[in-house]
Parts: sequence; C-alpha cells; structure tokens
Amino acid sequence: MPTAGRSADEQTTRHLRHYLDGAERYRRFQAYHPDRRGLSLSKLRTPCQIEKDERFWVVTCLMSYFYSADRTERLGALMRLCFSDTPPLAGIASWDECLDGKLHLFFEVSLPSPPGYKRWLGEHLDQRQIIPYVLDAGRRRGTDEVRGGLEGATHVDAMLLNADNGFGVLFEAKVLSDASYQVSFDTMRNQIARNIDVMLEQNDDLPDPLSLRQPERTLFALLTPQIFRQHHHSRLYGWLMKEYRDDPTALARDVPHRQSVDWSEVAHRIGWLTWEDCKQVLPGSCPWLMRNQGG
Repeated sequence: MPTAGRSADEQTTRHLRHYLDGAERYRRFQAYHPDRRGLSLSKLRTPCQIEKDERFWVVTCLMSYFYSADRTERLGALMRLCFSDTPPLAGIASWDECLDGKLHLFFEVSLPSPPGYKRWLGEHLDQRQIIPYVLDAGRRRGTDEVRGGLEGATHVDAMLLNADNGFGVLFEAKVLSDASYQVSFDTMRNQIARNIDVMLEQNDDLPDPLSLRQPERTLFALLTPQIFRQHHHSRLYGWLMKEYRDDPTALARDVPHRQSVDWSEVAHRIGWLTWEDCKQVLPGSCPWLMRNQGG
C-alpha cells in the first residue's frame, strides 16, 4: 500500500525493483561462483542476501500457496497446523468457510496506527519515553503540548484476505532478525503487540478490499525458522509469543489503550508457523530449505 508522498505505482515499482535486482545479483554471483565453499562472509553477504531476505522468503512461500491448484485445501492444512482443527473465530465452523470466496494476498501492507493508541500515547508520553530530545520532538513547537500522530503505520509483511466474509490473516515473517522492541516515541511498544493492535482495528478508510477485513475475523501468524520455535528463548519474539498465548493478561499489559477486550479470545487467534511447516504442507513452497534438509 502507498505511504504518504508516494503513489501506489511508485511504491509497487520500488518493491518490484528490490526483488528483481536481488535475484539478478544472486544469479550472476552463482554463475561466476558455482562452488562457494571457503569464500569469506564479506564476499558472500551482499550477493547472497536473497538467502536470508524475509521479503523473498515470504513472497515465494505464500505465492506458492496462493497459486496452487488446491489452494483452499493447502491453506486450510496450514491454518490447522498454526491454530487448530477449527478456526478460533465465532460464527465460522471450518477453514473452508474462511477461505472459500474472493481471496486476496497482499505484501508489505500499511495498516494505520489505531487512533485510540495515538491518543493514549499523547497522554502518556512521559511514561513511555526517557530520552529528552525525543520528548522534545513529540511536543508542538514552543509549547509543552504533545503533538498528534506520534506513531505511523504498521507494515505487515503479508496479509491473506477474503473479501466475501472479512476473514484475514496477518503474517509477520522472520529469518534471522528479531522482533523490534520499540517505536520512535514509545520505548515499550514491541512489534508483536503492534501487529496484534492493528489486527484488532477496523480500517474503513483503506481502499477495497482492505477496508472489508473484519478485525474479529482476523488472525495473526508469526512465521519463522523452526529452530527458533524449538528454542524460543533465543529471540525476543519467542518470549513474547509464549507469554501472549499462555497469559492473556500480558496482552492487556502491552496494549494498554484497549479496554473491555476479551484477551483470552484474542490469544487463541495468535499462531506460530515455521517455514518447515509450510514446506511440509506444500512441498516446493520453500525451495531454499531443500539444500540442507533433503526432499
């Protein structure tokens, strides 16, 4: 989705150029270095960036699912691995019901920061930030009044959306990176909580079909290498995911501006997938895993 000052076409071109340039750089390097063993990291890092680039991984994987001949069956199987045999959503009895209809797949979706959170942050800025120049930047010029709009949009790595029934899945994809642990003005606003917060917000002002997503029918899926789900302690997001799913009061703590939310219900809508799960359900969806894992 376009951001302020940049048209949709410009942003689409920029994203596409990232993929094309990275793939071409990788192809040329592979052609000149069919055997890379023994080369230094400094020589490998830039041309082989595609091998650890979350954007390449998530686009390749989810597009394989989206364009598979048995899409509903494959996506349903993936959702069962991530959540449960039936969707954790009121009024929906099956994954087929979630996925049958006019399905869309978006990447790098810009979801506005909830107005309620921006108001709350303005009222609690001094409790969420300790750096003097950041606090000064949050004031209106020449006054102690906090200016509006301190947090920008959250960029979701991928979104699956059924325009017919409002069902959606927000994907946050990781390879080696960890969850970010703050935004500019809020030192305690972690990336997982931010994704869950925008998941719960209605976006009527976004263009169709994004405006058709129903927050109460939306799920959040973290997508990581299996090694980090097995060893969750090695990443901040591992600690957060375990706590948020096991103790819903932790969500209330980290999304403090939302009141009267059934956080137990929200916790059931948080899932953790791995790239290995994706490969298991749809062989070939994650071809980079083939080298060291067989198959």
